[in-house]
Amino acid sequence: MQLSTILVNSSAKFRKDILAMPVADLLNGALQHMTLHKGVAGDETVGAIGSGAEVRPYKTEKGATDTGRIIARTLTTYLGDVLEEFDPYILFTTVYGEQFSDKTERKEADIVRDLCLAMAKSVSKKLGAALFNAVRNASGTTTASLFDGFGTIAAAEISAGNIAVAKGNYMTTAAITANNVGDVLKSIYDNASEELQDASNLKLFIPKAVKNLYDDWFLAHFGAVSYNAAYGRKYLHGTDDKCEIVALPGLKNSPYIYLSTKDNMLVGCDQLDASGKEKVLVRVPDNPKVVQFFMCFFWGVQFQMIEKEYLMVAAPASVSPSVTITGDQLIDNLAATSGSNVRTYSTSDGSAVTAEVVTEGADWLSVAVAAGNKVTFTRTAYAHAESGDNPRVATVRISAGGAHIDVVVKQAMANA
Repeated sequence: MQLSTILVNSSAKFRKDILAMPVADLLNGALQHMTLHKGVAGDETVGAIGSGAEVRPYKTEKGATDTGRIIARTLTTYLGDVLEEFDPYILFTTVYGEQFSDKTERKEADIVRDLCLAMAKSVSKKLGAALFNAVRNASGTTTASLFDGFGTIAAAEISAGNIAVAKGNYMTTAAITANNVGDVLKSIYDNASEELQDASNLKLFIPKAVKNLYDDWFLAHFGAVSYNAAYGRKYLHGTDDKCEIVALPGLKNSPYIYLSTKDNMLVGCDQLDASGKEKVLVRVPDNPKVVQFFMCFFWGVQFQMIEKEYLMVAAPASVSPSVTITGDQLIDNLAATSGSNVRTYSTSDGSAVTAEVVTEGADWLSVAVAAGNKVTFTRTAYAHAESGDNPRVATVRISAGGAHIDVVVKQAMANA
């Protein structure tokens, strides 16, 4: 039987497994430090019930108090979809390391499940990367536009004055460097409310780059003490191992560091539930050589509470780089045909530069650095499309010695 026929005929049997894969994969990463709410298709009211009730010396008269309150927030999940076309024979070879034939001994059910799970697993990586920096844009085309991430929500609350220094749930810090990273991170904990410091499952969410600096700082300051048994510190020093340091790829270039609890960091989804809108389909499209994989599901995040007893948001100042980078920061009017352009960048201290495309989904552009800090920008052809952006735009980050500049690259669309 054709491999494409096997996939089309049997994929529905594994709908639950496939829908669960993005969540299951993330549970081994970011979601182990957060709280997953299942069965959320749209909005769910979250928050907490608070009370200032307390015992007092006995009195005959009633003298009742009324200190109860309900603080509500809304966890919103949005319906997103994945639509990919792939060659099942190539994917089979990638997953199993062997060629497919009629004599393949693997069961058809295993083939369907494993190949579809391989597609679904790739979704989890993008979801994890967008947990903090995603910005909801209904007309967007990437994971980063599906929902509002924690950073976007925090920025909105800061603008509204709900997260503020005066409220005890916001602070600014000095720029983080290799010399002060330990002091800065400890100051975030020290400035949090006592209730938050004493909370269970307390987490300090930081970028991986900051964690690397912290590990080096800790080794330099406490390398000889008996309790520093291994390189790579799991808990923040001076907290009696109550505050776990969580470094996540989704916090790369984040303007904020977050001190909160696992219970307060909510992730909503509807996987395995009965909304009826979550689907997994595999079908043969117009091209008979490929198979089309379609999956849709709900996803969103929210802080359960933003009061100082539950959350501290810290905004480190930008590091003033000791290196300056010069060179073209705009490459436009590129032809619709494929090709490449070379630009040379210089640094004040003569150091080498690195280059990366930082625009998510801009797979039409790649960059490479050669000797002499010569950066090659290579583009694919841009065919005419009625619904496409004209021009299409991507940003490339040129970095050296803690400094960077952003280069905007524009390519025109081919004429109709």
